Amino acid sequence: MKFNATSFLSSLPIIAKLFGVDSDEEKSSPTASPSVASTTSYSSFSPSFSPSLSPTGICDLECKTDYDCPSLCHRTNRYDPFGTCVAGPSSPSPSAAWTETLAPTICECTDPSIIPDWCEVDVLIDIMETHVLAAHELLPQWTRAAFHDAGTFDKDANVGGANGCLLNHLPMRNEPENAFLHLPLNTLMDIKNEWENHPSTCIKISSSDLLQFAAFFATIRQTHKPESLTSGTPTVAAKRDRLKQFLWGRQDERNCDILWVENLPSNPSTNGGGIPGRCTAAGLEIKTKMMNKNGFTAEEATVLIGAHTIGMIRNTFGHDFAGPWVDNGRDNATPLGPVFDNSYHDFLVNTVVENNANSFAVNVAPFDDPQGIFPSWFRDFSSGIDHLDTDLALAFPPLNPSHPDFSVFTSSFANNNDLFLDKFFAALEKMGRLGVRAKLSPATKKCTDRCGRPFQTGEGGGLGAADILRIVQKLGNSTAFANEAISQVQAKRVVEIRKLTTPDKQLKPTPNPSPKPTTSRPTFFLRPTPKPSNKPAVNTPSFTMKPSEKPIVVNQTRTLLPTPSLTMKPADKPIDFNQTLTIMPFTARPTA
Repeated sequence: MKFNATSFLSSLPIIAKLFGVDSDEEKSSPTASPSVASTTSYSSFSPSFSPSLSPTGICDLECKTDYDCPSLCHRTNRYDPFGTCVAGPSSPSPSAAWTETLAPTICECTDPSIIPDWCEVDVLIDIMETHVLAAHELLPQWTRAAFHDAGTFDKDANVGGANGCLLNHLPMRNEPENAFLHLPLNTLMDIKNEWENHPSTCIKISSSDLLQFAAFFATIRQTHKPESLTSGTPTVAAKRDRLKQFLWGRQDERNCDILWVENLPSNPSTNGGGIPGRCTAAGLEIKTKMMNKNGFTAEEATVLIGAHTIGMIRNTFGHDFAGPWVDNGRDNATPLGPVFDNSYHDFLVNTVVENNANSFAVNVAPFDDPQGIFPSWFRDFSSGIDHLDTDLALAFPPLNPSHPDFSVFTSSFANNNDLFLDKFFAALEKMGRLGVRAKLSPATKKCTDRCGRPFQTGEGGGLGAADILRIVQKLGNSTAFANEAISQVQAKRVVEIRKLTTPDKQLKPTPNPSPKPTTSRPTFFLRPTPKPSNKPAVNTPSFTMKPSEKPIVVNQTRTLLPTPSLTMKPADKPIDFNQTLTIMPFTARPTA
């Protein structure tokens, strides 16, 4: 789903209601929210308003964060440290906005903590919730980004791991293994800045912490019944409390190495063995990378890949072949996004018909044969479902002892959703610790704002109208930047995508090709060009024919001449061909 700022703005009153913001009252009261001091109200928002602000509303106020302004801080470049204040959409003019509403009182954060308190985590949950209400596809993409940061770990060399390199080190993002993570990384950068600059927080969080929390947030939010984490229901309260148990304190790596991406599992294809060979190679890839390198058990690897329940294969095979692994993984499977459960493993057990790779090679149902069989993946065109070789490796017992039998765990998870969720979150916590040497701690329960005053956000109380508008604006910008970057990458992959999306049977060479003869003859001929033959080409040697001193005359109905050799000598005696034909005497005549 592409983010549409205009359509989202039309739904802001609904989001305002979810956050407990009254759409009919102006939020100028100092008791409304500690983070809001603005006359902006949700009733003034309309689809005609574009979040791309115009320079016509720029004041003379210099600002560093949005909270230094009556409304928004405008930067010409999104990476500039300073900007200028911009009037909000409901302000009649910049001067009016400044005279009617004073900027909020902000205390400097002089001693930021690397461990947030409960109220600061509440603010983070509200910020992330605002993002996913507008763009459900962020949930699985944040999950993928977290694994791609932690999955660089090599337990033998003790390098890589959950160290923030994916977010902080641009060359790491540009590696093919990390392709198409532009949107989740752009938004996580914005979330980190928004959270740290919030007037009620005093934190300096590592990128590695935020990446791992994002996966925890996405999967917790979508378990059981997906619902907004600002709705205040008993199940939402339980989910928010569980998110506060996340462990913080990871340190970011300063010397990132792009070679660590080789520890991430890929989706290999094999030229031999057909589909059974492909499944074997994929199973070996899981063992080599996730088990031997990262240090997961076979069960942990199997359950972590179950994260494919949510999300879609979006860009690997091009826009036309973007599909989920299972139906409830679609971005809009519910009004609040995909459902995270054991449906992925259930599909491999109960929808894939065959129980071993050899039988699957004959009957690939539910995938379409032959048009749904591709070099390293499978597609069910009737439902738009996509699966990789590494997915199918979890469905069948191994054909040889090159890798463990992942299918026994797949079957267990398919039959028990509670078991799947328990095992998944245990493995997710282990993933978030890969390569981590620092001591980790949960959020502290005592809440204070920057000014040292007791502060309590409640559920959804950490953001106000201007905050939400600002987040929406930045989400639109991040989405536009991501789409442009992905378009540039895809423009260079035309040939690769064509190969990946050509059915596998069409990629095989044509049987018994007819080779064209080659020749070393000159390009001109004194006689008509003979028709080419299938005989192997022979380079005719260059030699000079000398006339025979005594030519041979054979008086018979057929004239048989000997095959010339490289050097022709005159015949001293008459030649007897020792054949059944009758050879008449000949008369030798002297040469002229």
